[in-house]
Amino acid sequence: MNIRHRLVGAVAVVAAAASGALALLPGTANAATPATVGSPLTISSTAAQAGPLLPGVAKTFDFSVTNHSDAALPVTGALGGSLHGAIPAQYGGVTVGVQAVHAPATTSMFGSQDGGYIGAFYPKGGQWGSDFKLPAHATYTWKITVEAGKAFPINDDGFQLNFGVDDTANYKNSVGRTLDFRVGTWKSGGPIVTTVQGHGTLTPQRPVDLQVTFTNRTGQPLAEQLSPWIGTELNSGSLKNVELAFDLWKNGHWVQLGDYNGGLPVLPAHLANGSSVTEMVRVRVVSWGATKATAGEIPVSVAYDGFTGLVTKDVYTVR
Repeated sequence: MNIRHRLVGAVAVVAAAASGALALLPGTANAATPATVGSPLTISSTAAQAGPLLPGVAKTFDFSVTNHSDAALPVTGALGGSLHGAIPAQYGGVTVGVQAVHAPATTSMFGSQDGGYIGAFYPKGGQWGSDFKLPAHATYTWKITVEAGKAFPINDDGFQLNFGVDDTANYKNSVGRTLDFRVGTWKSGGPIVTTVQGHGTLTPQRPVDLQVTFTNRTGQPLAEQLSPWIGTELNSGSLKNVELAFDLWKNGHWVQLGDYNGGLPVLPAHLANGSSVTEMVRVRVVSWGATKATAGEIPVSVAYDGFTGLVTKDVYTVR
């Protein structure tokens, strides 16, 4: 049984997502930053208004990309974003737009995908991936507008924005920036802590029982339901022949979970901060496959929507 593969930020953005540490935007303009030593491109950005992002209150700042080479370069615009907190990104949670200041007319797109945000900006009339022709020794400047929407999850307190351009002729010359915004004024942004307890020797005659606990540490009651799941990945060595099943203890008896993924009961909306939900799960062998499995650790993964809160732990051994 293979775990459901979820990709967060499936398309590479200019700047990789950083840690959960949050900081207000600097109050002065940022110095130009080269992509790599000897790169023909540099990027700089101005400051946005101080204070947290609030629904309906947009923040803006400019950024510029300069081509220091003696030849025009094709560059494509990239955007990305991630949340600090427990709830996956939602459509309309954060809106980001890019407008030309001293650059060709520009169109942008930005939306949620696989628990994060992804976007692009490109010449008006073009499409995602279309490039700008940045002349030699020239600078293009754009304005970025960032706004938290009414759909921003109350359990999260931060938004990280990535922006920049790729040199489509030589991607190692890409340049980008990462900025962190605080969102809202509430005390929130913590995780939903997931623990998995239990271990043992798993055989066709001997299942293993696990205790899976979710605890709300976000600082606020859950604003929405979350759909946790449990699974494992058996794709190497002799363990790839093992077929497993997951059962949930429900109303006094075991109920088999989905054949492909173990969908656990939803975490209810309004689960109080500090409160926990615990489920009992049984793991059992359905088939050894063509050959009998040898001893080996099997990691069980527990997570919920958008890969947020993923926990992987070796909890039992197959022999």
